[in-house]
Amino acid sequence: MKGNYSKDRHVLSIIQKAYDKGQQDNMDTNKMIHWLKQELQTEYSVGQSKKAL
Repeated sequence: MKGNYSKDRHVLSIIQKAYDKGQQDNMDTNKMIHWLKQELQTEYSVGQSKKAL
């Protein structure tokens, strides 16, 4: 149960970062979605690498 909670918190923090970044950089929706995809994929691949080690 704690694992799901921490993953949800992590995703929400990334969404908050995207929102803040969008406000500062006047990011349009497409750029924000692209940024979110990259951020989430990077986190996933880093998480998988740590598990492999």
